[in-house]
Order: sequence, then C-alpha cells, then structure tokens
Amino acid sequence: MSEGRPQLNQDPRLRAMIMPIFRFDPNSPSDRPFGLGTAFRIDPWGNCATAFHVIEEMLKLYKGKVILRDDVRFAALEIEGILYGAPPVPKDAWRPLSGFYAEAGATQPALLHEKPEIKNLTEIACLTIGRSHRRTPMPYMPVALTSEPPGVGDVVTGYGFAGLDVAKDGKGEDRPMTQYLYESAGKVIEVTPADLQSTMPWPRFRVSAEWPSGMSGGPVVNAAGNVIGVISRGWTGEADSTATHFAGWDVSRRTFASLDPFAPRRFRAFAAIDGDGNVRFAGQDVDEAKAFAAKAGLTVRAVSFSPDTGEWLSI
Repeated sequence: MSEGRPQLNQDPRLRAMIMPIFRFDPNSPSDRPFGLGTAFRIDPWGNCATAFHVIEEMLKLYKGKVILRDDVRFAALEIEGILYGAPPVPKDAWRPLSGFYAEAGATQPALLHEKPEIKNLTEIACLTIGRSHRRTPMPYMPVALTSEPPGVGDVVTGYGFAGLDVAKDGKGEDRPMTQYLYESAGKVIEVTPADLQSTMPWPRFRVSAEWPSGMSGGPVVNAAGNVIGVISRGWTGEADSTATHFAGWDVSRRTFASLDPFAPRRFRAFAAIDGDGNVRFAGQDVDEAKAFAAKAGLTVRAVSFSPDTGEWLSI
C-alpha cells in the first residue's frame, strides 16, 4: 500500500462494520439520496461513531436542545460483502437512524429577530443504527477512548468512502450510486490538545495521509488495531489530513457511553448474572435486563463486560 494515498479495500469484514451514510427528503421518497460521509459500528448494540460535521446540517435547535430536523432523514447503507457491477441495493440494506447523541453549542445572533444556530463544539457524534439481520453477532471495531492517545510519529490508518457518490462523467441524478471503501495510512505529524477558546475546541491530530471527501467520520486505527479517533478534515490530492481523537478529553466518554473508556472491546452494560457468575444477558436498557433476569431468577448488575471472554467487573 502506498503511504498517504487512498487504496481500495473491500474487505467484507470491514464493510460489515464501516458504512456510508446518506441524506434524503422524506417528503420526496423518489428523489435520489445524497452521500454525506462515513460511520462505523462500535459496540454489539448498534451504536456507531461519526464526525459531528457529517450530520450537522440535519440537526436544529429546539428549546435549547439539539434535535433532528423534520424535513430531512438519513440512513446508513449496509453492504456486508462485495457487490460487482451496478446491482440493485439488497433488501433491508438501508438502515435507519433509531437514536443519536451529540453535544453542541449555540451561536448568539447579532439581531433579535435572528435565531441561534448550532455550533460544533466536539466534532464527534454517536448514532444508533440497527443491523439488517441477527444471523451472526453484531460486528464492531475496538475503540480506545482514553488508553491509547496518538503520538507524533505513530503510523495510523483511516478508513472511509472516499469520493462517496460524487457525480462523474457528466452524469446527473440518474447515475448509479457509488460507494467504495478506501484506506489510507500515514504518520502523525502534529497533536493539538483540546482548547475551549479555539474555534475548533476538540483535541485533534494531523496525519500525512490523503483522506478525501466522503471519508469524514470514518475510523482512524493505530498500529495495535484500535480506533483512536474519527476523520475530520482532508483534501483530495494532499497528504495532510486531520482527525479528532478520543483520549484528549472526557467528552468522548459521555458521547460513547456504552464503551469502557479504559479497555478496548469492553463495554458498560446492565447484565443478568446467574449463580455461577456467568453473564446470561447484557444490554443498554436496565428494564430489559431486569425483565430477562426476573424470568430465570438472575441478578442484575451494572458491569464492564467483555463479549469475547465473558469476563465482567461491577462498576
């Protein structure tokens, strides 16, 4: 792989975890969806990470809270495998958003008749996007929230849908939908800490890699194979891109609350525990855990849990 340049990577394992996201108008279902960027799965319950600016235009302020606009929707395109040519989109491949969490601010309007607008303060967001089937466990990427910050000289790899849905060859709205997963590796050349006085207050790092439009929101993976941030900015043709990293502040812990901040592939959950100390159920809804436990006389605890080993710790 050429360092710094995007290379096609259609690995089915990665395609099951990394998805392109699209915007569409719910009042015009026949119109063509519009490609926005990339999101990736981070836990067994459908939670995904992306960059805040990817979904920013679909949000609005209502009574001081950030909510989804009524006139736009978005969905992830789930393609688990490799498709050749221009086949139709598989049944149930469009995966709707069922929840989101993001922290944002508001601008102060200069005039009384103007409305405040959303201000990006974190450049990270959590989306809940269900899977199309349950034949196999939910795939997800291991995330290091606090334990593995980027360092200058580290080699990292960004993944995303470079050139997502870009019009080419003069084709208009009737063109086929293009969505190919790419990867691009480079060295960390600068790390900037969080600065609340900056116009971009989130912690970030620059990488000598080309991460073009469409890769925004995609995962940045370190040499240990753990995700340490999301792609934030990049330019086509230039090996100088920026990512937002998780370890620089506690906002990432609140945004991705299902993750154990100190250990990749461990999760914070409500678990139903049997008499032998085995986890029989683990989820994000305490009432669901209690209902499961009540049927079998199990104990419910808040835990840090590893699906790989079954090991758990009370929290």
